Amino acid sequence: MDRSDNQYEFERMFRQYYPILCRIAHGYVRERMIVEELVSDVFVRFWNNRSRIVIQSSLQDYLYKSTQNACIDYLRTQQKHRLHTSYIEEQAIECTTLADLGENPLDYIIKTETEEKIRRAIEELPERYRLTFKLRQIDELSYEEIAEKMSISKNTVKSNLRDAMSILREKLKDLLILILIYL
Repeated sequence: MDRSDNQYEFERMFRQYYPILCRIAHGYVRERMIVEELVSDVFVRFWNNRSRIVIQSSLQDYLYKSTQNACIDYLRTQQKHRLHTSYIEEQAIECTTLADLGENPLDYIIKTETEEKIRRAIEELPERYRLTFKLRQIDELSYEEIAEKMSISKNTVKSNLRDAMSILREKLKDLLILILIYL
């Protein structure tokens, strides 16, 4: 069989089965362009592999089943894609750059390191000083509220805060010097 015979045979088969295969595919997939693409792919795959394909019943049945399988594969792929996209959207974390935040990288590094050093210094305070300091500075409770919450006197609250601040100044003195130099 020469090239022109092959071309004629392909065109004949295409004209004969294309409309019905498109109707079959449309039963699965409603988008016309996708239907046409799927059916065209069925023909191309068949034609390219025709020497290796063993047809059990008829060419028509083979093409019907191939079209049906192509549609099912397409729908599975679309379903996986939708699930994956949905998962990504659910897990999406807004990514921003320092430029988006309007922040200078050096300022950001200094601020981040400073906050971390202060947090660590607070965590290293003796427990009663740490608790008193956090209740006053973070929870913004009054001396009376802290005294009541900790079951201590108001003067003890003031003493704990004074001692906590003294310890923090000592631990963070190098940091304060760096901040003053930077400013």
